[in-house]
Amino acid sequence: MAIFESILGGGLFSDFWKQVQAYVFSGDRLKQLFTLQPIEIYEADTELEIDTAKVRLSINSKLENLVQRRIERTINFLTLNFDENHKDLASYNFDVNINAYMAYPDIDKFFNHHFGNQTFPIEENKYYLHIEKFMFSSEGEKAMVHLPFILESKRWFWKRKMHGVACLKGFLNYHQPKDVIKVSHLQYELESANFVLNTIDHIYHEQIIQFLTDFLQYNFEEDLFHAKTEAQEEINKFQEESDWVHGVINELELENIVLQPLGVRGTFFAKGKLHLIR
Repeated sequence: MAIFESILGGGLFSDFWKQVQAYVFSGDRLKQLFTLQPIEIYEADTELEIDTAKVRLSINSKLENLVQRRIERTINFLTLNFDENHKDLASYNFDVNINAYMAYPDIDKFFNHHFGNQTFPIEENKYYLHIEKFMFSSEGEKAMVHLPFILESKRWFWKRKMHGVACLKGFLNYHQPKDVIKVSHLQYELESANFVLNTIDHIYHEQIIQFLTDFLQYNFEEDLFHAKTEAQEEINKFQEESDWVHGVINELELENIVLQPLGVRGTFFAKGKLHLIR
């Protein structure tokens, strides 16, 4: 699935860096660098499609306050801190903020593309769970998903299909532990006219909640690692022949995830170094 890698990978950072190079060395921006004025180096809104789902991205990047950086270097010189003063003499910190927004119908499309209309074995040759589709929404600060499903028994003495709808609600937590998204305070309700399904739910309700809580987790550490690696590779393509500007992405993190009435918004934050002379 790797949704975060899909959002942050590809041409996003290559387009960003291509415009940064043009922006920094345009006449007015180059003058700003030499006069040590603060500078915003990139801002853009775009939309991309991931597995039939659309994601809206709002991206902006700022270069370190050059005036403040020059003051710090002067203080280091006056205090005879020559090592620090010499360190990264022509380098400046930059950051990239990426706000990604996906509406609930697009979240439905993404999950249905990967998991909808699929059958999962509960016990081989005996019981199978067929998930028809996902329908996401929110209730205040809680995420909600409706799952129409079919539980099928293929046992020789009891072959039948039982229909139901599970309604799950819970809070989204992230970075607990680090680089993990999971659901807390999970609740679910079963909607079914089937006597057997209702009996199973009545007997095993708490065990099912615990199973779902453990199951509904997503570790995105590998996503961010691959996205950062791919981003650096894309940036490198545009700076192989340049000795004047060089960029390195040092960190890439998910800052937060917010449920909104019509969709979900995630904020990513990248930190890096802009070297004016290599």
